Amino acid sequence: MTMRRVPLISILLYVLPSLAFASTTTDILSQVSGLFYIIVGLAVVMAVLLMGAGIILWAARLGTDETYRDQAIDLMEWGVATLFTLILVLGIVEFIQSHSAIVLYIIGVCIIIVLIWFILTSGIFVFGKGKKEEEE
Repeated sequence: MTMRRVPLISILLYVLPSLAFASTTTDILSQVSGLFYIIVGLAVVMAVLLMGAGIILWAARLGTDETYRDQAIDLMEWGVATLFTLILVLGIVEFIQSHSAIVLYIIGVCIIIVLIWFILTSGIFVFGKGKKEEEE
């Protein structure tokens, strides 16, 4: 019994269209931002726990010297700063999910600007070479 060999090109013609239309760019962007939602959500929980630990530590050291309570205040400051930053990141992720076409346009413009900057600064095009000095 001989096995019939299927040409590689026929496999590619069958598989590639299904891969190309499996998910669009906006779906991929939505999935990536959803992953950020999970990560940032876990970080918000950790920041709330940090803030709570600072409050408990401050209350436990209420009758002690001020220097011991400063450590608890530092924990609370870090908790508040982290919460503010993470809530801001959640807002950005929400914007990316709801306005993915605008975000893709902005990313494309940024890539084009970076490419133009790289081409102009890399020395590929040398403008105004100047005259060579003749040796005496």
